[in-house]
Amino acid sequence: MSLATDLAHGVPAESALRDAVLAVRLGRLAGWPDDRVSDAYYLALLYHVGCTAAVAQQSRLGDDVEVRRWLSDVDFTDKPEIMRVSVTRLARQWGPVDWAKATGVFVSFDQNLKDVLTNFAEVAVRLSRRLGASEPVSAALSHAYARWDGKIFPDLPSADAQSPIARLVHLVHVAQSYQQLGGGRMADDVVRSRRGGELDPSLADLWLENSGELRLTGDSVWDEALAMEPEPQHLVPRGHTDGVCEALADFTDLKSPFTHGHSGRLARLVERAAGEAGLGRDDVATLRRAAMVHDLGNVSVPGNVWLKRAALNRAEWDRVKLHAYHSQRIMAVTPLLRGPADIAGQHHERVDGSGYHRGVPAAAIPFASRLLMAAEVYQSMLEERSFRPAMKPEDAAGEQRRVVSGGGLDRRAVDAVLAAAGATKVGRQGRSWPAGLTDREVDVLRHVARGLSNKQIAKALFVSEATVHTHVINVYGKIGVNTRAGATLFAIENDLIQIGAKNQPNG
Repeated sequence: MSLATDLAHGVPAESALRDAVLAVRLGRLAGWPDDRVSDAYYLALLYHVGCTAAVAQQSRLGDDVEVRRWLSDVDFTDKPEIMRVSVTRLARQWGPVDWAKATGVFVSFDQNLKDVLTNFAEVAVRLSRRLGASEPVSAALSHAYARWDGKIFPDLPSADAQSPIARLVHLVHVAQSYQQLGGGRMADDVVRSRRGGELDPSLADLWLENSGELRLTGDSVWDEALAMEPEPQHLVPRGHTDGVCEALADFTDLKSPFTHGHSGRLARLVERAAGEAGLGRDDVATLRRAAMVHDLGNVSVPGNVWLKRAALNRAEWDRVKLHAYHSQRIMAVTPLLRGPADIAGQHHERVDGSGYHRGVPAAAIPFASRLLMAAEVYQSMLEERSFRPAMKPEDAAGEQRRVVSGGGLDRRAVDAVLAAAGATKVGRQGRSWPAGLTDREVDVLRHVARGLSNKQIAKALFVSEATVHTHVINVYGKIGVNTRAGATLFAIENDLIQIGAKNQPNG
């Protein structure tokens, strides 16, 4: 997860691991007990786990990956710095006609920032618990971006009311970012300037007194980070592997309104298809996990690319082509997921060699990968995308057959996928909805997850805007969330997203 959030922020790989190493060192210097140092280590790795929750808001400023990177570095109370960073880093993304829109965004910067980070926090808490984080780590994620002085986020705890591990990891993250950018002296200058404002003054003093011991050298800290993992260590039980893959899937699919629940649907389809093809239990499990993680690399692609209705340009297409590589690269770091990683890395290959990211020939593509390829093509055709509407099952099946005839997909794999898809009953009649939701509340939740405003939902459901407002309040209360991102994640977790529904992301 830490490598995936590095990718989502456009920062060097292992940046979060560097945070974890420094968090342990600073925690030891502070004289903390082992359990608190351990929590700081894991918090550093999961610090940005909610970062896919507010891509739409960030995309208003351009490339959301770039926006996340500079939002991680700036002092939010320093308006001149924000303007300078905006002009130097983001202006090149806007044409002259966009300046008025951009200016409007910055006028409401504080409120937009609060909305973004509130969405981040709620999703981070939910995902961290699913990944097996301790309760202190999950609780710290609810206010990980809070400031010592309480500015910007007055509703969040400040000063000593803030979680100690949140204060320490926040300082380490800021310092480490500037350490990579300009070296130890720049990091110290930033810590000194933000002491008592953004950063805990006692921890800032401790950093400055020991900054020589807190500088990292070399390109990789992988081995060091693994070796220094403090006790108590939180190990994922082997039986929870599917749960981890499901959390990774939802983290990924939150990025675009067109992919909400995509990976879970694909996993269920390819699992059935593998059974149709006669694969053994272990191979079926590997395929299911591969489907869950296949699109993890999508977080490296700007959200505006996935929302674009015109043809992609060369640069955009090059970034899209790399997402399968990134999925494989990240998941292959653990032997437990190396098998799914290899299959996931081939999900856009084609048996005639025309696919990506490697363009390998048929002889290099095992049947399991061919099955995932066929299932991914079929499942995607059933779902709306920014550049086309969703296809009907019969039309998607016909398109599958056409691609087989053209040599792109394996005939046996397509037959298994279509057999599995045909055996699936469409509809949810008689289903009992989770959290005591009514049919109407589920309809409202689905529209919320699609990004519609209350006014748009009212128009779609032929009710008043006030009625929708009441339903939204009731839904949020029943499912225990406070943000659109939290509601969307709940809908994905409980398989409430409708495929084929027209997406109208708000804003």
